[in-house]
Amino acid sequence: MPMENVLHSQPRGEHHGERQSIAFVVNNYPPKVGGVELHVSALAQELASQGHRVTVVSLDNNAASAMEKGIDVVRLPCTRTVGGVLAFPYPGTRKRLVRLLASRNIDVVSTHTRFFPMSYIGMRAAKSLHIPVIHTEHGSDYVRGVSAFVGLASRVVDWTLGRIVLRGARHVLGISSASVEFVRRLAGRDATVFHNAIDSEFFAEGSQPGGVPQKLVFLGRLVRGKGWERVVSVAEALLAANQDLTVHFIGDGAERQALEDAVARSSYRNRYTVHGFLGATDIRAILRNSVLLNPTELSEGFQTTLLEAVAAGGVVVSTPVAAAVYLREAGAPVRTISAADAEGWIEATNELLNLPIRPIGPALLESMDWRGRGRDFVDIVSRLDTV
Repeated sequence: MPMENVLHSQPRGEHHGERQSIAFVVNNYPPKVGGVELHVSALAQELASQGHRVTVVSLDNNAASAMEKGIDVVRLPCTRTVGGVLAFPYPGTRKRLVRLLASRNIDVVSTHTRFFPMSYIGMRAAKSLHIPVIHTEHGSDYVRGVSAFVGLASRVVDWTLGRIVLRGARHVLGISSASVEFVRRLAGRDATVFHNAIDSEFFAEGSQPGGVPQKLVFLGRLVRGKGWERVVSVAEALLAANQDLTVHFIGDGAERQALEDAVARSSYRNRYTVHGFLGATDIRAILRNSVLLNPTELSEGFQTTLLEAVAAGGVVVSTPVAAAVYLREAGAPVRTISAADAEGWIEATNELLNLPIRPIGPALLESMDWRGRGRDFVDIVSRLDTV
């Protein structure tokens, strides 16, 4: 799709190195927790730390607008949230957003994930002011792990609203090569790979490579398709022969009670811990000297949990999702196993429990950090009128 020219009514920061005024227009933002929310929050904080003016506009009925870590967070009222993720803005939100963007002399609008209503509204509002939009796609395929009706409905949204968002953006980023390919299939657009990142220095602090893993860890939402059941089955096969092994589930979701029921039935129930949500410091401590099991069958983006695990001094067994393949090919201690290969999961995990953990190289550790990704984003912004 050809790029259109951007017309500005006022001079804007268009060159690399200049201070930019950037607005993230998203459905969800912390304290809501999820992969997209953490991506937006981390990138916004990094851009603010580099001296750029950052505004986040999100939907939230429970938290107030505030200045948070150098970011002006504007929270707008919305409908009740469906499934803990999807809410809809009230009528008049687009006009309100137009006034806000104009009053802050925004240089670029950043939207995230094609099916969120605020991605569409952000794109419409920006276009009315001739402000370029950078859209970041976090999905790598159509929605999976849902009922047939929900699956069909989500595809209809992708084929309509999703295509409009992807085709309307000045530039499209995908958080993995799979996301880039999905954008091409869905909307016929070329996209640029823009990997998720972490605070790699924080997660690497105190890591102790060379030891053998002592923990099995699941880190993610406790929902259908994420594979917590596989973690239980692997643990049950290995706990008897590994007397010091413990099992940790970090996260929450609709299937938490089912997990707790499964743990209660285990003969090794005292060696399981279902933590719920935890802060970064606690997550880092649990990931250290662990095997992170990531048996997801969902259409994942670029999962930062895998980056955190290898940075913290752990190893990973995962389905061949984008982050796992990337890390494995970069030489990180990552094994990829098909979701259907039950014996393969047990064998790979058992093997890693008996091998010293290899440290990852400094170059890979640095490449996973948000500081570099923030500079990449500003460089993309600076070149919008040249592509």
